[in-house]
Amino acid sequence: MTLKENALTWFTQRANSWLTKRIPAANSHTLSNRNIFILPTPFGIAYLSFVLLLFLLGTNYQNNIILLLSYLLASFFITVMMHSFLNFSKLKITVPVNQQHQLGYAGQPLYFPLIISAVKKHYHVNFQLKSLPPQLNFDDRKASLACCEKGDNSRQLLIIGQQRGEYSLGRVTIYSEYSFGLFKSWSQLDFAQHVTLYPKPKRIVSKQYALLNDKTEQGESISLRGNRGIDDFSELKHFVRGESKARTAWKQLAKGQGHFTKHYQENHGGLLWLKLSDMPAENIETQLSYLTFLVNELTRTEQVFGLQLNSSHSEILPNSGSSHQQRCLQALARF
Repeated sequence: MTLKENALTWFTQRANSWLTKRIPAANSHTLSNRNIFILPTPFGIAYLSFVLLLFLLGTNYQNNIILLLSYLLASFFITVMMHSFLNFSKLKITVPVNQQHQLGYAGQPLYFPLIISAVKKHYHVNFQLKSLPPQLNFDDRKASLACCEKGDNSRQLLIIGQQRGEYSLGRVTIYSEYSFGLFKSWSQLDFAQHVTLYPKPKRIVSKQYALLNDKTEQGESISLRGNRGIDDFSELKHFVRGESKARTAWKQLAKGQGHFTKHYQENHGGLLWLKLSDMPAENIETQLSYLTFLVNELTRTEQVFGLQLNSSHSEILPNSGSSHQQRCLQALARF
């Protein structure tokens, strides 16, 4: 690294450390003189330069009219600065606690809600994420409020991640150039927002993977398409009023043997393991995409399965249900 890059890295680290102490992470922030920063915009710098030029001309030529004009413009400059601060202060920005951690798939748009509470009207307030990891990108159309009405207002920040993993979204930059565009009032707030992106599901057909007729530990066959409770024929029972006629044993009824209904029992099978090494692809991302599809499909059909990635130390024991599905998907995202 060059001397310039080292200096920039050192300055960035010191600035982030200072921001962490001054504006710590929280799900709600209220803008005040502690967390609002104001700097002149390029237009404001040009305006101030013009005022200074007028002042120098008035002083040099001892022209009281030019001096009075420069004083008037300088007073207007300071008044606009105070007005910009008042327009930005007392805004309360909140992220619902249950929305701080978003879950989704790679390539899927995710929306992070912001609730803006105001005790008066505010104008031209903008929200943007600027310090995202390179694996994530955001909507260039920043979320804006042209007029923030008194009460609760809401906006959403769009995130689209192209690569699986767990990411911190960093700080949300909130800024406004109201009024007259002479000053930019801004703040960088940390809402402790995280996102977990699962691998994008990729359909795998039975010819690619032997799961549909693979032998389990007990030597029984497992099927992704099986429905629980109707796998194997069990016995015939006398028809009871109210039972579905779809189960009627028509052959016995046609022979005059009586009205019977067919009953089935669940095929429990053996323990089913989804293994990374069994996926029919050389690319690790493709294999993880196949596993994501299988995890969702097995959960949808309410089957019991386990997940094994690279060794017995990174396996999830067989289970079923949505919580088991989340554990498996998070393991795939972190792998």
